[in-house]
Amino acid sequence: SSRSPPPPFSLSLSLWRRERAMTMTSRLRRLASGRFVPSIETQQRRKDFVCRSCSCVVEEKKKKNYKFFSSNHLLLRGEEHHRLDQLLNRFINHEQKGVPSKAGTDEDANDVFDMKRMRVFLKLLGDPHKGKTYKTIHVGGTKGKGTQIALLSSCLTKAGYTIGTYKSPHVHTFAERIRVNGRYNDKELSELFEQIWKKRTDLETNDDVQKEEDDALKQLTHFEVLTALALKYFEQKNVDIALVEVGLGGVRDATNVFDENSLECAILTHIGEEHLEALGGSIESIVRAKTGICKPSRPTFIGHQNDRKVDQLIREGVHNQGGGVIVENNAKVRLVDINDDGGTLKQRVSVVASVPKGEKEEEFQSRSIINLPLLGPHQRENAELALSVLSHMMTTTKTTTGKTWDKLTWESIREGFEACSSVSSPGNFEILRRPRRKSSETGTSQDDNHNHKNDDDYVTIVADGAHTEESAVCLRKTLLEVFPNEPIVFVLAMASDKNHSGISKALAATPSMVEMIATKVDVAGKDLRSTAPEVIAQSEHFKGVVVQDFSSAMKYAKDVLTRKNNGRGVVCVSGSLHSVTRAKREAHL
Repeated sequence: SSRSPPPPFSLSLSLWRRERAMTMTSRLRRLASGRFVPSIETQQRRKDFVCRSCSCVVEEKKKKNYKFFSSNHLLLRGEEHHRLDQLLNRFINHEQKGVPSKAGTDEDANDVFDMKRMRVFLKLLGDPHKGKTYKTIHVGGTKGKGTQIALLSSCLTKAGYTIGTYKSPHVHTFAERIRVNGRYNDKELSELFEQIWKKRTDLETNDDVQKEEDDALKQLTHFEVLTALALKYFEQKNVDIALVEVGLGGVRDATNVFDENSLECAILTHIGEEHLEALGGSIESIVRAKTGICKPSRPTFIGHQNDRKVDQLIREGVHNQGGGVIVENNAKVRLVDINDDGGTLKQRVSVVASVPKGEKEEEFQSRSIINLPLLGPHQRENAELALSVLSHMMTTTKTTTGKTWDKLTWESIREGFEACSSVSSPGNFEILRRPRRKSSETGTSQDDNHNHKNDDDYVTIVADGAHTEESAVCLRKTLLEVFPNEPIVFVLAMASDKNHSGISKALAATPSMVEMIATKVDVAGKDLRSTAPEVIAQSEHFKGVVVQDFSSAMKYAKDVLTRKNNGRGVVCVSGSLHSVTRAKREAHL
């Protein structure tokens, strides 16, 4: 073969020679440890460069300024890649440190999440959230919030609207949480933050500012600043509607700043026992906190609840918020079968929904089929809730912003549902790797064509962010529905405030489970809230082993299937969305 030219940007000659000699496996292993040097061939082939860790594109003109950090991201000298993350580091991050007891409730005597800070800060920014340019759908609950936003955003985008979405957590960078029509822009968000913070800094020299307001702004938290940034960014981008996910609870959450004039509707998905200590310690206190996002005279949509008591508590909570209007579910989504659509598994569902038009109701093609990329029984329930919201919006007259939803049609809903996937809703039963299929013409597998002879070539890798007992039950049901005859090995890593025993119990009930592996991942970039794998393994329901290192845990899981089932089966990573993030990196090693 022809000799490779010298590297296009400055590397020591010895480092360049070593990189040329590396095998693909060793290059990928170095990627995982944050010491990866891109191949010469890759540099030559691409006109721009993609960060191997998060797929962010870096322009060609900046190639000469690369340097490498152990954070697994390519950073630029003088101009940080993922700059917004760096700018937000100065604020207290409760996602890393944990949330104090009762901080998400009105019973918190210490006012850890004092809503006055948000009101003062948003006033400084011109109150972008008050419905002058866009309306807001506020989504709360325990599980299914991200899926609701993904489904609604996809359908409304297909209808031709400009949609702002704000949800958490993220996979690689905080900028991912704030999107317009599915795209985020770290540079624009960083520049907007600097403009905003300049206003904040100018206040310190303004004698007219009351000391009380200045003190409130000095205590702003990481999530409060990020939330205000999102709301201002949506105003700047002139979105038609913002879809905003609650961070924690509801009543004391930084997102709970909307009133009946700015709120299009509130959505409460399934509610269960999560963040118990932060939300008061009981299901009653959790429901009180979460129904705090409902507003007088504005529609509230309630998702399917497994417990009738919880459903009743929610309805009472909505009523206690000043007579919010509960809109009953008017949609039905039923499974037809699971099909393989060009290598992507989807569930074919029949859909029925209706929109009242005078005395006559228009029915949404009840005998037709939609290919829903999101898998599992719980996703059919999520689709029913989203359909109820969308069909109600179709009847809405002109809003206070002068906008109508008359572009929303049944066809745009169909297209939106079919376009929604794990890409737009990460951590929802993402199939990261599937076995290579045999060619129907030659009888040889893709493995043979590519000379792959690894024992784990027939292993399916699934990642799901289930972090409550209820969501773990949903994961179990989905596995049985999608992979009914496959042996399953679970790799579990969780945050310290989760119900470790409950999650283990739900997953241990999977009939085809072979083994569990307890391991560890960082939470929000640090290990302060990470659970030691020994703690997970203490549960009487845990059936497996402890492997401290996540990469080793993944390898061990594949080895189990190799020993017990000739390398065929499913490795399912779960316990938190942070586990999903790590699994995505490991799936290709």
